[in-house]
Amino acid sequence: TCADVGPNTITLTVTDVNGNVSTCTTVVTVEDNVAPVANCAAPFTIQLDATGNASITVGDIDAGSTDACGIATTTIDKSTFTCADVGPNTITLTVTDVNGNV
Repeated sequence: TCADVGPNTITLTVTDVNGNVSTCTTVVTVEDNVAPVANCAAPFTIQLDATGNASITVGDIDAGSTDACGIATTTIDKSTFTCADVGPNTITLTVTDVNGNV
C-alpha cells in the first residue's frame, strides 16, 4: 500500500516435514510513480473590484484533484489580476503528491 513506499525487508521462512527451518531475506522496494490527477474548474470568471483588482485561490480552480497516496501541495501560477488582465487568462494548477509526483 502507500504506507509501504520505500525499502521493505522481507523474510522468507521455509520449514520441511522434519521441522528443519531455513530463512533468507531480501529488500522489496515499493515505488509510487503515478502522478496525481489534476482536475480544474470549468471556465471561471471573476470581477474586478472598484480599485481594478481581483484575486483567486487554489480552491477556486481545483475541482477535486486526486491521488491514491495523498496530495502534498496544490498551487496555481497566478492568483492576482488587474485591469491589464481583462479577458481570458490561462491558469495552471499544479498538483504534487506525497511522493513527489507532479
